[in-house]
Amino acid sequence: MHNAIVHNLPEGGTVRVTTSVRAGTVVLAVENTGVPLSPELISTLTEPFQRGTERLRTHHAGVGLGLAIVETITRAHDGTLALAPLTGGGLRVTVELPQVAGSGDGRPARALPSP
Repeated sequence: MHNAIVHNLPEGGTVRVTTSVRAGTVVLAVENTGVPLSPELISTLTEPFQRGTERLRTHHAGVGLGLAIVETITRAHDGTLALAPLTGGGLRVTVELPQVAGSGDGRPARALPSP
């Protein structure tokens, strides 16, 4: 969420967060308005210590770990992370995780096994 806000349009930008359940998975998607992003740039966004300021020459502080951490956590839970540019600018970040037994049916979810 922080990256979606920080790397958004300076005025009139929006951030949209959605959740959904698909067959056997749960999905979290975050998208923002922003500058147009090339596929080459998007392929680097999960590299640790590659700050947005170095990629886009913006004035935002950070150390470049946000999406690297998201990717690591997603993988640790057997999920997938997808980054996609939006038409007209901005980015959609989608995290898809396996649904655990008990989620969504009123019963307590079981703990995930340790990696």
